[in-house]
Amino acid sequence: MREPLAWFILIGAIIFAADRFQDDDPVIVDDAVRHQISSLWQTQMGVSPDDQELKSLVNHWIREEIFYREAVRLGLDRDDTIIRRRLVQKLEFLAQEVNENDISQDDIKRHYEAHQADYTLPVRYSISQIYFDDIEAAIRSLPEITDSTEWQVLGKSSLLPRTLIKKSVREIGATFGTEFAEQVTQLATARWTGPMTSTFGFHLVRLDAIAESEVTPLTHIERQVMNDLIHKRRDDSLEDYYRDLLDQHEVKYQ
Repeated sequence: MREPLAWFILIGAIIFAADRFQDDDPVIVDDAVRHQISSLWQTQMGVSPDDQELKSLVNHWIREEIFYREAVRLGLDRDDTIIRRRLVQKLEFLAQEVNENDISQDDIKRHYEAHQADYTLPVRYSISQIYFDDIEAAIRSLPEITDSTEWQVLGKSSLLPRTLIKKSVREIGATFGTEFAEQVTQLATARWTGPMTSTFGFHLVRLDAIAESEVTPLTHIERQVMNDLIHKRRDDSLEDYYRDLLDQHEVKYQ
């Protein structure tokens, strides 16, 4: 006991044990925690938990909280890509908070006018089409079609739409393929033409109408414009927050 080293080891062991077992930060289960647990259960299950269920849920929360604290104490949260990304996502979510009540009608109008191209409808085409899986059959059928022909019964049955109403080139391409959509833009109206090729086969096509490009009135899309404005403000808020944090940190490239 006269050796200083022995006392040093003994005192160190006592301090370690005290730090290990002393509970400076107790796990507190109060009404706020119970309410949070109960609300989450009600959201998931559609009903409030009864007393026995709430007790079980609280015990599960205590177990989870203790495991979480021990994991943090052991440093398991460090150098973990999944945890890193989750924390970044949560911080970004908090930094993007925008109060919709602060958005006025004038704000919506200014955003609409500044981004009018985003709310402009492209040229749209209305077409009718008859599908064939054989090009020779399509060629033979073309001269037979007249104004009195019941064209809907011609061709081969398929799941492809017989008509498209006011669809953009992109939308037509999504159904029939890019090559087909590009051919539609070259057609004369009110005349059966073909055969035109698509990703499915061959078609006789009639261009029924062309709707020119037009700006959608604000009154028709006001909610969409407001959502776009909220999204932009969130992005701006996040970027400002990042710039503020960046100014507080030194970045070294090595």
